[in-house]
Amino acid sequence: MGIFSSIEQFGEKFTRPVNLALGMFDGVHLGHQQVLTASQDHARDINGVSVAFTFPLHPASFLRPESAPPLLMNAEQKARMLHSYGMNHVILRDFDDELAHVSSSDFGVFLKERIPSVEGLSVGQNFRFGKGREGDSSFLQEVGEKMGMHVQVVNSKNMGEVAVSSSRIREALIAGQIESVNQMLGRNYRIYGSVLPGKKMGRSIGFPTMNLDWSPEARPAYGVYAGQVKNLNKGVVLPAVANYGMRPTVEDGADLPKLEIHILEDLDERDWGYDAEVEMSLEIFIRSESKFSSVEELTDQISKDINKAKTLLSIP
Repeated sequence: MGIFSSIEQFGEKFTRPVNLALGMFDGVHLGHQQVLTASQDHARDINGVSVAFTFPLHPASFLRPESAPPLLMNAEQKARMLHSYGMNHVILRDFDDELAHVSSSDFGVFLKERIPSVEGLSVGQNFRFGKGREGDSSFLQEVGEKMGMHVQVVNSKNMGEVAVSSSRIREALIAGQIESVNQMLGRNYRIYGSVLPGKKMGRSIGFPTMNLDWSPEARPAYGVYAGQVKNLNKGVVLPAVANYGMRPTVEDGADLPKLEIHILEDLDERDWGYDAEVEMSLEIFIRSESKFSSVEELTDQISKDINKAKTLLSIP
């Protein structure tokens, strides 16, 4: 897979026919995946390559920074996810003043001049483009026809009567509706980070934890989750519970939330030392964060959380 920060750089390097999948693709959810599949199908038809053309930051962060939505994933994670869903290459171009001033009528020329071999575009039905978001998917088809590009508009993926969207996923995430988040993603929501030194407070009360270096833009609801933790260095996967929040019982006035993971099976602690790269899936929301009157009350609740997690994860 190639990752390019410049559309011109990509256009100079590749002469094979190209289908571009266009979009922000934040979260790479089920609706996005349909667009990616359409791009790959057309790329095969033209004996070419499928390329995701997206942005590392949301365009709103350039146009209206105060209203830019928090992202579900960073640029590196998005590029890796787009590749995992079958895209040959990814263009991560900064949204800048040049792009902001390309009119919808000139958008096809903008692409063709920079990627002469582009023969097709794949977009979702709610796709907007051009200065001031003036162009819609229907107009893109008109632009594409004039430029000799096949434009495929992919219908939204509905869950219930509402389309799956990055905004809807963000809302479900902050509401603690992790099962809905996972359904809309088509996979479990995952956290990536490295193990950090901690105060070993969990160990002192009988529940050793790993502290993870993780600072997402779009934050999940504070509370306790059950899922699977994977050591990316060793390939080991184990069931675990994760607590994400401000830890009000043991820490007053924390500035930022912390993520702590307690593994539910025996493990070799040498595999999970500081700087180990870890992936944690959040599969079940067990409860919201609470402040307890004592450490003993917290300890009792942690025991209940662990027992519930084991039941839900079918651990004997």
